[in-house]
Amino acid sequence: MIKDVQQQISKGLGQIRQAFMGIVSRAGTASVQLKGYEDEVLEDIEVIQQVGFSSHIPVDVKVVLIPQQGKTSKAVIVATKGGKIVIDVDEGETCIYDQFGHSVWLKEDGTHVEGDLFVNGKIQAKKDISSEGDVMDKKSTMQAMRDTYNSHNNGPSTSTPSARM
Repeated sequence: MIKDVQQQISKGLGQIRQAFMGIVSRAGTASVQLKGYEDEVLEDIEVIQQVGFSSHIPVDVKVVLIPQQGKTSKAVIVATKGGKIVIDVDEGETCIYDQFGHSVWLKEDGTHVEGDLFVNGKIQAKKDISSEGDVMDKKSTMQAMRDTYNSHNNGPSTSTPSARM
């Protein structure tokens, strides 16, 4: 009797698909196509991402799928791994990055941004701002302003400024 019950339970559990891995064959942000076990093709698999984060899952990336209610047709992607660019972080660090080499890396010594930064809004700093390149506004650079000031005079009988910028 117990053996029969165990066989029925095993048979039932065998019909419930457990979490598994696949490889992306068609990329996307909301749904993707995957290659599963033994060349199994899964169409329009939903991508579940955290609110506030959105990423386009590239082709050939490994993904972890969880079949809701044990059904492959209701599987959702909950994690990815193995893009062309991978950043390994140290203990306590967090990094958001893309497959183009841009990153925002939160490290012990501060926030490191790799790539151009475009800001639509004010930038306010409570401490110094420094640059190894030019600082520019709509008209010119600060270096051009210095060059103009340092070479100017107020007429034929005056010299250039004694205190140069």
